[in-house]
Amino acid sequence: AAELISLHTIYFGTTPYTAKQRSAVCAARRNGHTLSTLRQIESFTRRVQGRLATWNLRVELCATPSEQVDAVARRRLREMRVPRTYCERALLRQHPNGLATLTVTGNGLDMADAFRAIDHKRPGTSFIARMLGKADEATTRTRVTTMAVLQLEDYGTIMRREGDDVMVRTTSGAVTTGAQLVERACANEGLITIISRTHGPVDLYRCERFASTKQRTMLAAEHPTCAWPGCNIPAERGQFHHLTPWSHGGETNIANLVTLCNYHNGVNEDDPNAPPLRGRLAREGGTIVWQPPHTH
Repeated sequence: AAELISLHTIYFGTTPYTAKQRSAVCAARRNGHTLSTLRQIESFTRRVQGRLATWNLRVELCATPSEQVDAVARRRLREMRVPRTYCERALLRQHPNGLATLTVTGNGLDMADAFRAIDHKRPGTSFIARMLGKADEATTRTRVTTMAVLQLEDYGTIMRREGDDVMVRTTSGAVTTGAQLVERACANEGLITIISRTHGPVDLYRCERFASTKQRTMLAAEHPTCAWPGCNIPAERGQFHHLTPWSHGGETNIANLVTLCNYHNGVNEDDPNAPPLRGRLAREGGTIVWQPPHTH
């Protein structure tokens, strides 16, 4: 009864927007909207600031077929959403079990340094130790290393792979190793990775021998964040994902790897025999693309 009274007040009660009220009622009748649809419309209009904007959205949704109300309403709400502005601040929340959560907003580079310095096996203890000066001062900040990316096709083509390197035929006709090509192209940079427009990341070089994180660094050069469209989780917090699953014969090489966050690594449909639900990532023409479910 309270719901009916509320809907009656909105659509037939006193309002300074009588013309919009009549338009909403007529449109709802034309579309045959049921009470459940009107309740759904009001659940969206309650999120709008300002009475005029509320009535404008209500009229538009009443004129929308019931099966499209949800999609249209969510799109309009996104368009009306005021972009959030961030400023430096600190927020502390105490929890009943004796723990607390400290949220700090500050300079992006400084926050990234602070985050990398945390031991994620014991995040609270390690963060507090560093903040109170109990940790080794030399390890409180990370060292920034330059990453230079070369487009292979601008220099030559891959002939073959020999050991840990590739042989490249340059545009001048000379044959050289990838390391020699990099040394001549940008010898003073920190890390250099070659990315092919056809094959994706090819190899990573530095003047000294590189550690076992070579593949992860190469993938981060191609995708600094999770490769799933719209995801901004840093690659350093992601996981290796086989584009062709290991169980289906996929190899652990750069052409078959991409970095995804934990969540998207789980929802990515890498089993070609499974029914499509969320889509999957694939490498096409050397570039990682998202294939929606209907392309399977």
